[in-house]
Amino acid sequence: MIPQGLPTVDALAQAQGAKPLPSQDEKTDKAARQFEGLLMGLLFQTMRKTVQPSGLFGDSGQSRSTYEYLMDQAVVDRAVTSGHGWGLADRIKASWAQQKLGEPKKEPPPG
Repeated sequence: MIPQGLPTVDALAQAQGAKPLPSQDEKTDKAARQFEGLLMGLLFQTMRKTVQPSGLFGDSGQSRSTYEYLMDQAVVDRAVTSGHGWGLADRIKASWAQQKLGEPKKEPPPG
């Protein structure tokens, strides 16, 4: 218990201009979107292996693969952060929420 008159850690952080700690919903949303982005990135890498190089990023070597990777990551990041991904993150969050509601309430141990 915090004694009266003393500021809390959150109040001190806000006074110093720090962002407040993310809520559980924000953490869940971030984790679901990161997972969706991971899967999208893996799919892009796999799809890229099936096409012939166009020469847009150079003819061969590490530089082309680096540029292709960076471009794929930019597309994935934009899709996930703008909410225009596959909708997988929303389904994951809904599934987690349903599981959370279905959990039995934890009783404190007797004693």
